[in-house]
Amino acid sequence: CLLVSKLKALVYEYMGEFFEYLQNALHNKSFQNNHKIKNDLLRRIPINRDIDSCYSIQNSYPGLLDSFDSSSLSIDNSVLSANKFPLDTFSCKLSSTHLFNIGSVDVKTPIISAPMAGISDNTYRIFARFFGSSLTFTEMISSYGIYYGHKKTLSLAHISDFERPCALQIFGSEPDVMAEASQRIEHIADMIDINMGCSVPKILKSKSGGYLLQEKKRVEKILSKVVSVVKKPVTVKTRIGWDSKSINILEIAKIAEASGVSAIIIHGRTVRQGFSGKVDYEIIKKVKESVQIPVIANGDIDSPLKAKQILDYTGCDGVMIGRASRGSAWVFLDTLVFLVLGSNDSIKEYYVSRYANNFINKNACKNDEMLFFKKLLSPSLGWKKAYAKLYIEFLAYFKGEEKAVKEFRKILGWIFKKERGVSRLREKFFKVETYEDAINVIDNLEIS
Repeated sequence: CLLVSKLKALVYEYMGEFFEYLQNALHNKSFQNNHKIKNDLLRRIPINRDIDSCYSIQNSYPGLLDSFDSSSLSIDNSVLSANKFPLDTFSCKLSSTHLFNIGSVDVKTPIISAPMAGISDNTYRIFARFFGSSLTFTEMISSYGIYYGHKKTLSLAHISDFERPCALQIFGSEPDVMAEASQRIEHIADMIDINMGCSVPKILKSKSGGYLLQEKKRVEKILSKVVSVVKKPVTVKTRIGWDSKSINILEIAKIAEASGVSAIIIHGRTVRQGFSGKVDYEIIKKVKESVQIPVIANGDIDSPLKAKQILDYTGCDGVMIGRASRGSAWVFLDTLVFLVLGSNDSIKEYYVSRYANNFINKNACKNDEMLFFKKLLSPSLGWKKAYAKLYIEFLAYFKGEEKAVKEFRKILGWIFKKERGVSRLREKFFKVETYEDAINVIDNLEIS
């Protein structure tokens, strides 16, 4: 509870910092002459240092400031404090089209954190939940490990009250084993998620994960068996097909719906693509139009505007953010805030037409997708240090110091990755051996 109280305070501090600068940027008439704020903004913009052009927004969009209602972001402090997950209260600010249910589970917002092997542990899920993810997922867990009672496997199935609702994701290839495993862990989870999209060679060799997309009958047997033996909602996370010549997600989605699955999450690449190549959002849109169950879009959703664009374009019920949230759970809050603001046409026009054009280095862009919204401010270095310290506290609580420190090395790199000059400090990150080492590295971190 003490750690959670610290986390709540960290979230409030970030919200205050974020909103303060947003309000200054949109409201303060003396903003363009305030060199202190201007220089601070200049230091924080991660991509392009051409900040002066942003001060022309009042002339270019004279109605922008008048149309922005700061109350659209305000929520009574007593409501925030009383809620276990404060950002769930933002659901009252969202359009009704952004609220949905997965079976009996009420999904407060359309922003969902992804299951990631070796990453989405208790600590990640708690941070994601408190920063605005409405639903969390465990990393994938072997159905055989559950079936045979392996302690290491079962330890991955632990879910605390501070990360709920949480889906427990399992993988496997045998319908009976998958059904038995689901029954055994059903009491732990809020829903059961079946992995049918993993592209890791080890998983594919076991004929699990994405391999199953080649065997539609087996897909139907697994889903039907699991749904028939559990009372909790069952979801499936999958891809659009095995390869470019066998894109069969429309058939898979209809099989899932007919089998009683409560929602489908689609990563818009084939299994063979892994994480390379473009994401096909068009096929995800077609799936949404062809089934009645909730559809959640996944794949390369790395910014608030992109999340909103994918929601609007595909008509999906939710978006799932994965790699973009590693070491930066605040991406969920940024996205949630933008969904509230984005309903205002002037704000949206400003972000799309001016923000991207002014602050994204076009010469570095590989394609138009790189021009999607990037938040003006990244968190201050001081705030990131507090975030990093609390993250390792949580890791140590759940895993013990030795394991926590080893895992924290890569997380340190993710937390500070957008800071200038951080690359030369990576060696220090990977020399961390103890909890004290980690705190000392964070305290002494100076980014040029």
